[in-house]
Amino acid sequence: MNDIQIRPLSLSDLPAYKALRDAALHDSPEAFTSDYATERLLSAERFAHRLASADRPSQGLWGAFDANGQLLGSIALEPGSRLQQRHIGTVLGMFVARAAQGQGIASLLVADCLDFARAYGHFDQLILTVTASNSHVVRLYERAGFTRYGLLPHATCVDGVFHDKLLMRLPL
Repeated sequence: MNDIQIRPLSLSDLPAYKALRDAALHDSPEAFTSDYATERLLSAERFAHRLASADRPSQGLWGAFDANGQLLGSIALEPGSRLQQRHIGTVLGMFVARAAQGQGIASLLVADCLDFARAYGHFDQLILTVTASNSHVVRLYERAGFTRYGLLPHATCVDGVFHDKLLMRLPL
């Protein structure tokens, strides 16, 4: 695990991010609200809005890289889009390459995201949704301090099968 580096993604990382995201959507369609068939057609630059910038310092997109510089996982944090909800950060798009799963990379990504949110100091709470049947990811978020506050039944439908989304929050 010492060989894993977590850092903010830059514009030059977007092609690798897009490839990783597409693979995650393809391999685990029930885990996401976005679908592979639609999203694979988007350009990598479409995700540049998730990168932190001078005018958007409260958001970011982080990646987990191995010693060779290969992107293995990512996580994003976005503030509320409306002025009266900017105190709420939304954690989204957390995924780890299938070949790298089970190595603690997701825990590192979540911890780094939470460290950033706490250091930034403008967030009162973080929220996220996770597929309710994805028990290992639910436990990951619970270990990080998130608690359940609701359930959205039939939140997504993949190949005719409905999946519920668990709503979770972490007061900061």
